[in-house]
Amino acid sequence: MHSATEFAHKFPNQFQDWMTNSQYVVSLSANDENHLKEIYTKLEWFGANVVKFHEPDMENQLTSIAFYGTPEMMKITNNLKLALS
Repeated sequence: MHSATEFAHKFPNQFQDWMTNSQYVVSLSANDENHLKEIYTKLEWFGANVVKFHEPDMENQLTSIAFYGTPEMMKITNNLKLALS
C-alpha cells in the first residue's frame, strides 16, 4: 500500500492513466529484502517508473516496491509468485 501511494505521488500522470484504463493490482512475493532490492534495481535499469518504500517501524527495511506493469516490465517479474497464494 505504501509504495502504491508513493507511486501516485511520484508519477501522477502514469497513475491517472492506470486509474482510467486499468485499475489492476498484482501483488508479488520476493524471497527477502535483498531479492526485493535486486528486482527494484533491475526494473530501474530497464527504465521502469518504479518506487520503493522503506518501513520506518522495521529499521528502515525495504518492504515494498511499485511499478507500472507494462508487458516489457512484466517479463522481469514473471518468475515471481503471487503474494498470499
